[in-house]
Amino acid sequence: MKRVHVVSAGDSYMYRLAIALKNKGYDVSCSGVKYDSPEAQELLQSDVLLEELSYFTVSSRPRIDYVVPSLQVTAEHPEIKKAREQGLLVVAFPDFILRMAKDKIRVVISDVRYPTRILSMIYRAVVRQNMRCDYVVMNEMKGLEKRIVLSYDARIILLEGDETDTYMFEKKPTHHLYRPHILLLPDVKWHASETFPTLESYKNLLKEMVASIERDGKFIYNQNIPFLQELAGSVREDITAIPYSSHKIMENAGQVCLDTRYGLIPVCHSDEDFLCDLNAARLASRQLGVNDKDFYQLVSEFVNE
Repeated sequence: MKRVHVVSAGDSYMYRLAIALKNKGYDVSCSGVKYDSPEAQELLQSDVLLEELSYFTVSSRPRIDYVVPSLQVTAEHPEIKKAREQGLLVVAFPDFILRMAKDKIRVVISDVRYPTRILSMIYRAVVRQNMRCDYVVMNEMKGLEKRIVLSYDARIILLEGDETDTYMFEKKPTHHLYRPHILLLPDVKWHASETFPTLESYKNLLKEMVASIERDGKFIYNQNIPFLQELAGSVREDITAIPYSSHKIMENAGQVCLDTRYGLIPVCHSDEDFLCDLNAARLASRQLGVNDKDFYQLVSEFVNE
């Protein structure tokens, strides 16, 4: 049985990671939780041990296989120092997720506007076809209680792209380390930060992200964004670049409808962003084995996203 210690530093997605690993059958401990908090009760109910790594010794407990710190934890954190003193393997959050998903089809959706909207559409389309699908989201996703699901048998994992950097490891955003088979980029929004001090540095990291796509992978991008068009024109020969734009619509008897090969399909949202995201989700779902006809049958479920 694998043993993992999660250094949460109070970050809720780390609690979710601890519970997901426990559900997978791992032996899990977690620190950085207030004992009188609802989160602590939820962790205890899931049989996650609440304990600081500083109190562990190699002789008192079976050896820990991985120590996974929150993205906000620094190398000076006492638990990280203790882990390294004991020779334990300290692994960045995205690197750990990659290890858990190494045999799965990894789909990364990096959307700074609506972080989970496209991901939610793809998830619903895939599970409706009775496909098992894991996911890791950093933000709340409507309709799902869990933010992280990791299993042995799902062949697909959906990963929310997040620009929080890995801090004590490489100075790169989380999603640059996932090595996707399918990468979906809806937009480019740069703002000066420690990770991206200049627009050029941001563009270079996006180039690296596209270059990290696995062999024979797919790059799905918004063709209305000039820089994404530029990226698509320079991908490796083994990568297929798939452009998309806003889904075509028509008005029929006062009702806005998607214009599809299967006829007109009513849709309640007609704003440009929503129609672009819906089209992106359709193309990504197609790569995962969901045909367009089945995807369109779910459109009514997307109206409140």
